[in-house]
Amino acid sequence: MKVLINRTDAIGDTLLTMPMAQYIREKYPEAKVIFLVSPRSAPLLLHHPWINEVWTIPSNRSWLVQLIFLFKRILNEKLDTYLYVGGTHMPSFIAWFLRIKTRGGIKSRWPAFLFLNRGMRQKRSMVEMHEAEYNLNLLKCLGISYDYRERDKIQSQIFLTSEDIDLGKKTLSELWQNGKFDKKSSDLPYLIIHPGMRGHTLNWPVKNYARFIERFERTYPGQFRYLLSYTPVDGPYITPLKNFINDSDFRDVANKILFLDGQSTGLRTYMSIVKNAAFFLGPSTGTTHIAHQLQIPTLGIYSPIKVQSSLRWSPFPGKKVKVMVPDVVCGERFLCAGEQCPYFECMGKIEVDDVVRSSAELLGLSLTKIAR
Repeated sequence: MKVLINRTDAIGDTLLTMPMAQYIREKYPEAKVIFLVSPRSAPLLLHHPWINEVWTIPSNRSWLVQLIFLFKRILNEKLDTYLYVGGTHMPSFIAWFLRIKTRGGIKSRWPAFLFLNRGMRQKRSMVEMHEAEYNLNLLKCLGISYDYRERDKIQSQIFLTSEDIDLGKKTLSELWQNGKFDKKSSDLPYLIIHPGMRGHTLNWPVKNYARFIERFERTYPGQFRYLLSYTPVDGPYITPLKNFINDSDFRDVANKILFLDGQSTGLRTYMSIVKNAAFFLGPSTGTTHIAHQLQIPTLGIYSPIKVQSSLRWSPFPGKKVKVMVPDVVCGERFLCAGEQCPYFECMGKIEVDDVVRSSAELLGLSLTKIAR
């Protein structure tokens, strides 16, 4: 059996699709599983024992070149099964044109109804289960049934080599030594705070990420250093954070905060840096899932809006992870109602002190009082 899984959208979505390979290989050990993903997601799947090949579409080419490229690859592979989980429907068209026997996946947009012969309707906006579980249910067309009672065996692992780990250590050491940082703290364990996201869900107020660092350092003085990670698209979060940290309240900790551009290091190196972290704090975004899959104690901050909820999008499975959501009754299903909502700016209701307490718990630290 040869199976092509199409998940050509975001990093977090790709991670939550990887358990499909696990279930396919458990049912059909000799199956060849191929993932088609976006170029930025491809490094996630390297060296994965359940995934035989990783394909990407050349993003810097015209749609016609992309079509020809994919057509040749799919034709030469002689696939038995094609599964659409998210992203472009160009491969769906090719699978239909080549009459691949089983064309499954999620039916949501019109191309899926036209090109898939074993597709499944799923009302994911009802949020009845986790995104990873919705994906696993798509395997019914292969005779694979997902039982929610088996959710503890679901795995979405990232596999890093010793070379990856060594490069991550070397990169971080060079960044720290070359910057204006407290050199005495270079051997301290570090916490990663990733405040950015692509704006598809509600986030914790930017100033609270800064206050978290300041309060955590005062509570545990001299025990940690801090990495504020980001990519260029996170500018709306990073610029005000830098302004906050330049404030006098941060003079005791500013020289222990490194701003880390994950895009400049490359995803494999960034993941290696995350792998050696003591803790990760972030909102509902792909990097939070990366930290969790690298088995780092992870605290995620999530929106109460239904389709953005932690029930569907939290790090999964739930080991070494804690999720915090505003304590409000949100009646919105898709988008924030803004100022019309009685709980407007509800994300600010997640208190900095509560995040410090939860972080300390994940780190196994004793906490009697939060210093201010």
